Amino acid sequence: MPVGVGQLRGMRVAEFQQRMLKRMCDALAVFISIPAGNGKTTLMAAVGLERVCRGDEYVEVDVLATKEDQARRLVQTMIHMVECAPVLAERFDFFKDDGVLRYKPTGSWVRAHPTKLSAIQGLNSDLALIDEIGMVPPEIVTSMIARLGKKPGQRVVGFGTPGYSPDNMLEALRKMAHADELPPGVEFIEYAADAGCDMLDAEQQRKANPAIDAGFLDPESLPIKAALFAASGREHEFRAYHLGQPVETSGPWLPYGAWTDCMQQAAPPDGTQVVLGVWGNYRRLVSVCGCTLDGGIFFGWQADRPSDDQVADVVQRAADQWEVLEVVHKPHIRHTLVSALEDRGLPMVPWPLDAKVDVDSTAALYQAISEQTVAHDHDEHLAAQIALLTAKVDRYGNPRLVESSEVDVSAALAARAAWWRARCLAEDQAGAELRIYF
Repeated sequence: MPVGVGQLRGMRVAEFQQRMLKRMCDALAVFISIPAGNGKTTLMAAVGLERVCRGDEYVEVDVLATKEDQARRLVQTMIHMVECAPVLAERFDFFKDDGVLRYKPTGSWVRAHPTKLSAIQGLNSDLALIDEIGMVPPEIVTSMIARLGKKPGQRVVGFGTPGYSPDNMLEALRKMAHADELPPGVEFIEYAADAGCDMLDAEQQRKANPAIDAGFLDPESLPIKAALFAASGREHEFRAYHLGQPVETSGPWLPYGAWTDCMQQAAPPDGTQVVLGVWGNYRRLVSVCGCTLDGGIFFGWQADRPSDDQVADVVQRAADQWEVLEVVHKPHIRHTLVSALEDRGLPMVPWPLDAKVDVDSTAALYQAISEQTVAHDHDEHLAAQIALLTAKVDRYGNPRLVESSEVDVSAALAARAAWWRARCLAEDQAGAELRIYF
C-alpha cells in the first residue's frame, strides 16, 4: 500500500472487495457504482497489477478515462505500488511519455488511454479498466464489450461514483440492473444509501460506504462533510459522492424538514397583490399556486384532466378575489386557454425558456427555504409535492428542478414560478420607490 491505511505494508483485501473480485472473475463485464473514499482506485490498480504479474505472456491491460491524464493517475497508483515493493520494482519499466508500465519477465504491459474511439481502435485488451464510467461516452463502453471473446479470460471492469447527469452509462446500467435487464455475463455492483434517506443517518452512511466497516474510512468524517455541503447548498453533491445516490434519486432536493420548518402564513386577504403560477401537462394534471409579494406561498387548486373552461374559471375567480399582477404559466401548453385568458385582460406571462432563470430561481428558492425566509400555508398536498422535487445538476454544478413524467410535481413547480416572479416584481417595486425617494 503506497498511501493511506496500511501504508508500506501488504494490501489487505476487505470482505466487500473480495466479493467484488469474485464477481469480476465470474463475469465478462462488471460495472461498479460506489461512493468516493472506498478504495476503488487502489483496488483497481491492484487488479491491473495482478493481471500483468500473473505470468501469462504479453498480457495487455488498458486503462481508460475521460481524459488521458485521469487514466494515467490510475497507472501512477500502480507505479507507486511497484516502487513500494522492491521485488516488483526491478521487474518493471515505466515509459512516461507513452503512459506505459511494462512487466519485463513476460512482456506484459499497462497503458493509459483517453476515451475516444480513435484511441481505442485496435485494442486487444486482456483486461480493460474504465475509470469514472459515468462520464465515459456509451459508445466506448459498448465498443470495449464488443471486443470480449477474442481472447480467453478477457474482462471489462468499469467503476465510478454517481455524478450529475442522469443520462450516462452508469445510470443506464443501474436502471437495467434494477429492471433485471442486463445481458448474460454482465454484472452491476452498487453501494448506495436508500433514496430519500436522511443524509445524517449513520446506518445509511455505513450501507453506502463499506470502507467504514473495513476500517479505512473514518465514519466521523461524513457528518462533517454533510454539514459543509449542506451549508453551501450542495446537498446533492454529498448524496452523489458520499451516499452513492444518483442525482434524480438522491432523495429530497431540500434539506430534511426545511419546508415544514418554514413559518405558516394563511392564504392572503381579498385584494392582496399576488402572482399566480399555472403548471401541468398538456391535457392531464394542472395545478394553480400563488405567492404574495412578501414571499408567502399558498396552494390554490389542482385537477386531473380539467377542461380549458375549468382552468379558466379557477384563474378568473382568483383574479376576482385578489389583485393578480401576473399569471405565470408553463410555456407551450393549452394555447387556447392562454389566449382566452389574455382576451379577458389577465396578464399571462410564459415561464422563460432560459437556463439562467431556471438555475437562479432554483438556487434562490433553495436558499430561501433553507434559511426559512419563505412562509407558506402548510398545505399537505403542496408539501407532499415539494418533498418529491429533485434537482438535475449540470457539469458546472448548477441545479435545475426536474420535471418527471412519473411523479406529479406540478403544484411544486407552479409555486416555484409564482414565488420567483413575485420576488422579481417586489424587487422592481422596491427599486421604483427608491428612485422616487431620491
